[in-house]
Amino acid sequence: MRFVVTIDTEEEWDWQGGFPVREYSVENIARLDRFHDLCQRFGVATTYFTNHAVLDNSAAASVIKGFSQTNKTEIGMHVHPWLTPPLGDSGPNDYNTREMSFLENLPGTVARKKLETTYQRHLDHGFLPTSFRGGRYSTGRVTQEFLLKHRFLVDASICPFSTWEDRGAPDYRYQTEQPTRIGDSNDANATPLWSLPLTRVYSRRPFLFWNSIFTGIEHSWISKLRLIGILEATRIARRIWLNFETESAERMLWLIQNAARLQLPYLCFTVHSSSLSVGPSPYARSQDQVDRIFDGIERTFQLLNRLPEFEPSTISEIAIALEKQA
Repeated sequence: MRFVVTIDTEEEWDWQGGFPVREYSVENIARLDRFHDLCQRFGVATTYFTNHAVLDNSAAASVIKGFSQTNKTEIGMHVHPWLTPPLGDSGPNDYNTREMSFLENLPGTVARKKLETTYQRHLDHGFLPTSFRGGRYSTGRVTQEFLLKHRFLVDASICPFSTWEDRGAPDYRYQTEQPTRIGDSNDANATPLWSLPLTRVYSRRPFLFWNSIFTGIEHSWISKLRLIGILEATRIARRIWLNFETESAERMLWLIQNAARLQLPYLCFTVHSSSLSVGPSPYARSQDQVDRIFDGIERTFQLLNRLPEFEPSTISEIAIALEKQA
């Protein structure tokens, strides 16, 4: 089974304080060495989904370029609409509203320009990205048409069995963990695009059944009875996301050990670059919080290193392997 560690590589800001448009910092990029060195020490493959703000800063771009020259490291593309040119004028149509923070909610012409701007910035630095993750996990027709046109291999934007309260948020509540092939399978000259969801599943199959149970509880009056907490505490069923910021190390280790039994197609871990050093991220406001994240990362890498059935791969390598199987 292949596994990949993905990093949303971006600016840092207080996530509860709105979206930065013209004033932001990418200082977290200069502090990624601790994380990258850990990945290299354990031979873990990484995909850094990198956005315009990072590549628009010469010092931050230099760090990413250095990473790209190390073993098993891929530089993918990431788009934050609120600070990727073209930017809106101040007013109700600005791109820093919560609804407009999802790329697919923008007018198609604007979304395409933001994708083109970010893609060109990658080319300017010598990168030819073949993988993509939308900011706030946003993807859809406009994005995937762009990815197919530019011969991307992967759209890694879907977070299975989830949605958000924000107006206009993507609804992935009934999207599963399974990869899907996008595009015209009859066109021999077309580069296949694979949608590779993050690994967010349940501890029991069938996942769709348990998802309906959890979703039904969360969206009805019985949520006050804390039944989900009871299901998880008694281990009848648990929802587990391979996210180093939000998930406990114990749950992630359990999922790794049970991945084959649960018939997972691969493992996709995730973390934000801004959560790997102290800053305004809600998960990294103290050194203790950052150390907790690193403890979970190292314990995960130690287990994967001991289990020969797992193979480190970048996200594009997973897509290539799936295409060969198809």
